[in-house]
Parts: sequence; C-alpha cells; structure tokens
Amino acid sequence: MWLMRQLYGQTSTLHDFLGISPVVADILAQRGFPEPEEAIEFLRPTILNLHSPFCFHDMLRSIDRLSIAIKKKEKVLVYGDYDVDGVTSTALLYKVLSDLGVKAVAYIPHRQDEGYGLNSEAIERAAKAGVSVLITVDCGVTAVAEVALARTLNIDVIITDHHEPSEILPDAFAILNPKVKDSGYPFRDLAGVGVVFKLAQALLQTLGNSEVGIHSELELSDLVALGTIADLVPLVGENRILVHYGLLQMEKTLRTGLVALLEECGLRGQHLKAGQIGFMVAPRINAAGRMDSARAGLELLLTEDIERAQELARLLTRKNQLRQETEKEILAEAISIVEREPLPRVIVLSSKHWHHGVIGIVASRLVERYYRPVFIISEEGVEAKGSARGISGYPVLEQMTTQAHLLTRFGGHRAAAGFSILTEDIEQFRAGLNMQALAFAETLFQEELKIDRRVSLDEVSGNLLHELEQLAPFGFGNPGPILACKGVSVHSVSAIGKEGSHLKFRFGSQGLQEGIAFRFGERMKELNHEKILDVAFSLDWNTFRGRETVQLVIKDIQAEAIWRDYPSIIEDETHYICQEIAATLDQPEIGWLDWRKLTRKEWPIPGNKELIWIWNTTGCEPSLQHWIDADDNEHTSEEDPQVRLAYLDQGEGLGLILGLPLTEQDFREGIEKLLQLGIHRIALAGFQSVHEERVRQRCGFLTREELIQIYRDLLVKAKTINPFHYESASKISNFKRNALKIFEELGLIRCLGGTDEVALEWVPAQNKLDLDSSLRYRNSKERVDRALKFQCELLKATLDIGKFL
Repeated sequence: MWLMRQLYGQTSTLHDFLGISPVVADILAQRGFPEPEEAIEFLRPTILNLHSPFCFHDMLRSIDRLSIAIKKKEKVLVYGDYDVDGVTSTALLYKVLSDLGVKAVAYIPHRQDEGYGLNSEAIERAAKAGVSVLITVDCGVTAVAEVALARTLNIDVIITDHHEPSEILPDAFAILNPKVKDSGYPFRDLAGVGVVFKLAQALLQTLGNSEVGIHSELELSDLVALGTIADLVPLVGENRILVHYGLLQMEKTLRTGLVALLEECGLRGQHLKAGQIGFMVAPRINAAGRMDSARAGLELLLTEDIERAQELARLLTRKNQLRQETEKEILAEAISIVEREPLPRVIVLSSKHWHHGVIGIVASRLVERYYRPVFIISEEGVEAKGSARGISGYPVLEQMTTQAHLLTRFGGHRAAAGFSILTEDIEQFRAGLNMQALAFAETLFQEELKIDRRVSLDEVSGNLLHELEQLAPFGFGNPGPILACKGVSVHSVSAIGKEGSHLKFRFGSQGLQEGIAFRFGERMKELNHEKILDVAFSLDWNTFRGRETVQLVIKDIQAEAIWRDYPSIIEDETHYICQEIAATLDQPEIGWLDWRKLTRKEWPIPGNKELIWIWNTTGCEPSLQHWIDADDNEHTSEEDPQVRLAYLDQGEGLGLILGLPLTEQDFREGIEKLLQLGIHRIALAGFQSVHEERVRQRCGFLTREELIQIYRDLLVKAKTINPFHYESASKISNFKRNALKIFEELGLIRCLGGTDEVALEWVPAQNKLDLDSSLRYRNSKERVDRALKFQCELLKATLDIGKFL
C-alpha cells in the first residue's frame, strides 16, 4: 500500500525564500519545518544549537566525583556494551579520561559468557582490582541489584545510558539518561554514545586544559556519529547535528583504527554518507561482539599502531563474513519454520542451534520479509536468550512488559529489545504476545510505503537531487525521501546482476531516464510487457566512465497503484481554500473595539468591571497593574505565559490584543486563544506607532554594521591565538549567537564545540563576501520587512481585520 504523507498548509514561502524547488519545500513542511526559520536550522546544523551537558541534573555531581578521582589517583572502570554504540562509547570515554590523567580501565562483557549489562562477577573482580568508580556506558539503568552490590563493595557507580528505565532506578551515585524522569535534559533521543559525549563535554570544559587541546570536542564527533548511526536512534535534533559534524570529521579523521577500517571498506577519501557507515563500517565492529568478543573492535578504535590497526580491520572483515554466513543459515531455517503455518500477528521462533549474537539481525530480516513483530530466541539449556524487533505502531518494550512474569530479564526500546526467558516458558510467551496483539487493528500489520511527494518525470534532475541531499544525514527518524511518478512510460526493462536478480529500466519516450530495481528480478516476467507503470523511488547518483547521471532507485512498482489518503485536490490548491472557508464559517461572531490610538488611561473599561483578558504581543512581560490602574488580583495563565487576566468582576468577558503583533500568525494566535477562553468581544489596544528598532530586536536582525563590529572583535581574538575561546555560552546574547551562526554559514569561522565556553576557529576570507548569501541573514532581514509591513497595515485608519483571519 502506498501512503502519501499529508501536506499541511502552503509552502510557497519556503519555496520563494529559500530558493528551493516546490518538491523539497513540501518535504520540509511535512517533516515539521513549515517556516523559513525552522527550515534553516534544519538545513544548516550547527554545534551552537547543542544543549549544555549541565542540563543533566546529575552532571555536576558526576564531574565532582571524577575530579576527586583524578586528584586521589583512583582507578576508574569504564563498563561498556558489545554493540557499536557500546564500543564507541567505551572508546570515547576511556580516551577522554586517559587524556585528563584518570587511571582508567575499559571493560566490555563477553556476549556469550556474561551477557548484556552489569554483572555481579565483573563487579566483584573490579573491587578486588581496586576500582573505586565504575562508569557504565550504554547500559546500567535497569541494574538495580548490581549497583546495590557495587555500593556494598565501596564502588561509586555513575550510570550513562539511553535505554528505557524501569519503575525502580538503581541507587547509583549519579544517573545520566535523558529518558529518566526529571533528568533535566531537553533531548531524550540521544544514543548511548551521545550521552557519553555529553559527559566528555562536561569533563573537557571543567577539567580540561590547553594541553588537552581546543579541538577535543569536535574531534570526538567521528565516534559519536558512528555509534549514533549504528544504534538507529532518530537522526533529528541533536543527533542530526552530531552526525552531520561527525561524518565531516570522519572524512579527515586521524584516528588510526578508523582510518584503517575506512580503507578496508573502500571508503577512505570519499564523501561519507550515513548509509555507508550503517551498512559497511558499523557491521564490521558489530560482528566482533556478535561472533566472539567485542575487544577487537575496541582495540581498533584505541590503537595508534598502523600495522595493528590494519590487522584488526582485516580481522573484523573476516568476522563479519562469518556473521553473514551464520545469519544466512539461520534466516533460511527461520523462514522455513514461519511458512509451515499461517502467518501469526507476532512471530516468535526458537531453536537450540541458533547463534545468540546473530538472532537480532535475523529478526530484522524477518520483519522486512513479513512485516510482523519478530521475537527470535536462542535456547541455551534451561534458560534462553532472545532478541526482538518491531514494526511501526507496535511498541516492543511495552508489549514485552505484558509478559514480564515470564521473563527473567529484559530491556530495550520501543523498536527493539533483548530478553532472557526460561526455555519451558517460550510457548506461553508466544501465546501471550499473540493474544495481546489482537488488541491492535489489522491494518497495523499491513506494510505501507510512505511517499513524500508525487512528481513528474520532468521534475527529476541533478538539481533536485542536490537539493534533496541537503536533508541528509538520512536514517531512522529522517528517512531518505521517497518520490512517486504515476503513469510513467517504460522504454525498456532488462534483468541484470547475478542470476538476473535486479532489473534495469529506461523510462520516458526516448528512454533517457534510468532506473534500477534491486531484488526485483523475480518480477521480470510480470513487468516485461507493461508499457505504463506507477513507480516509487529515491534518487541517487550513478557514475559510469567518469560521467555522473541521476537514476531512480526503485522501491516499488505497480501497474495500477493504489493511492491511499492522497489529497489530489491539493494540486489545484482548492484543498486549502476549502479549509479556510470552513474555518471562517465555523468562527463565532466577534465584536471588535478600536482602542488602537487610546492610552491605557483612556480605555473605556465599563464601571461594572468585567472580566478582562489580555493577549500580550509586545514580547515583554509587563504586569497588568502597569496597564490597568486597578487593585484587583492578577493571574498568569498556566497554559500560556502571554495570556494575562485580571478578575475585575464577573460578567461577560472583554479581550484585549495588547501591542502591535509581529506577524499575522501572532495576531491569529491571540484571537484564537481569546476565543478558546470564551471571549467574543475583543479590543485592539496599544497600537499607537511602529517602532522599527523594537521590531528589529524581536526579529533578531543584526545590521551590516553590527555584524562587522562583532567580526572585528573575533578577529582581534584570533590574531592573539587561533583557535580561541570566545565567551561563556550561557552569557552569549541571542544577537551574538545569531552573528556566530551567520559567520559559520559564510565560512568565516568554524565552531569547534563548547557549550560552556564556545571554541571558535577564525577562517580568513578568500573573497569578498555577500551577506545575502547567508540564509540566516536573509531570513531575519525578510522577517523585519514582513513585520514592518504587517504592523503598518494594522495602523491604517480603515482596518479590514477579516483579511488576517
């Protein structure tokens, strides 16, 4: 089933202002960026938008404890996990601690012998070895008993994790996990390595010195990107920023092991994409932990010996090949089991012969094939270990909780989880999950291909692909855009590849547009005689003999596609017109009062003292007593700090739109809020005159002269030392922060990191720069112009309010 993503509102502003195609403007709006300001922040990721690591309530406590460990030369154990997220987390934190002078030891448990997470034996060995501080990475948030044991052995445990916590938290010295209630951190979707990066940031900013180096935070981003991509966390928000910078850092990394691994994958010297890391680099590191011990992957990321790094890279390739062979065998057996019976809502399979380290990948392959939640279990005597993968709308961890009485251990995410279960309880577990699944609608188990935009073949071009690439990095939470063409003329189709497993198409009357359909070979007979097809695809570059062309990478083909929920009326924009008419007809009648030119002393508030509601649009926070000379109680609405009210008396409500709104949206929001509160008489007040300087400040616009002055200040610092620390991030004004973003976009500076003191590198300008080439500068300039024009409209003697509603 093809499902067209809904388009909300007009996108002409994005199209016109950003100078992008309507296709990309629509996709940006669908992904939650309908306004130019939001779209620019998405298209131009910057380290300046990262949150401070000290947002974590336990961060300062963690830093204080590690500071003591350094002074007392205590032994600190970094306790990791065997997947890529865990290995990169361990390597990153071990390296930072070692550089800061900590006596650090890195430890990753063996998957087969010890299993996931903290275990009692390892903690007891650590205590005997003199460890007094244990830091978990990518694990620990559910290890209540193990942390309690560590406390009895005088080990302080600092947990860094990103998995879902259980109801009872471990009694740890500190917990850094954005998913823990009241953690304080604004972004909850960090990978394990992202949480560790936050700890590293805080360590470097608090305990670092000039010997550690100003580049340290940015140089860590290659490991952060690797772990984040591999762990399939949403590539939005901070993850998008970290992966964006991390991929750039990876291209020029000096990390010996990573250089060797990129060379082994044939990626050294290339412009790296998230997909290449996820499908070529990460599986090699994962293979070590899956097939044996993850220590080879950890050693690779830490070694500075070139020959040893190359040897380890080759070893990981061999382990990955073994993993692929094992996976293929288990998958074939699993498919044969599934197809013996009618397809259940939840697939639960088990066997005594399946390698525990590979069953998670097999579960993913089965999800791709059958589009069902899959639980694969490796029986290991009395107890068995399992791995689960879900589908959209099926919360794996939540569903496992319904069967918690059968599980000896479990944990994970909404989309994936691991667990242990007694072998004798597997059948009951299978029945329980399928019984619970009856509560879901049958449509949940029907796979949908989500189409971002319908296009014509004429719109497919190199320029469009270049624009789409600006939406990268792609991955979970920010998938590569899927486009669709209806009624495409097929010029030719041929089978290619081993055993004709792929199909190559030429589309259009002249056959000028190429398309490749991987693993569609079995449909050759069906499609060979079709002259018109509906095609869903992504776009990619095809390089042949030094010539680059755009090709369609086909995701699905239908001779007569079924389009569900596709608002075809959008094409002539009547959809929006209908919405606007409906909204207008639904609005209750409003009684308007024109107090625009009156001072507050002249407001004709009736003697019976009605209930007055204020919608403040001035951008400041004045008290009501400042506006109304009354002694009555004053309140601030908990729902919105801009709505202020005074109980002057009971009676019919009177609302005020106070101060010139900055935008039409502000104006509409004020009116809508008052209507929601049951107010149908609204006065416009405080509209005396337009203050250009105030508008400019509220829009965050810096003049050319202001930007030049800030740039000169940067240049003075850079002439003394480059790179340099600028100012404390918490003290930088929004104006200066906007200036730094503009300079970074123009290539005049590089932000190297730092949410405490911002580290910058000044880059000499090669040519005379045009400020208008900065999207951020242009956008704030346009905002000022639009705001001034709108406010002038509101001051006209004859005001047609209806045109703004």
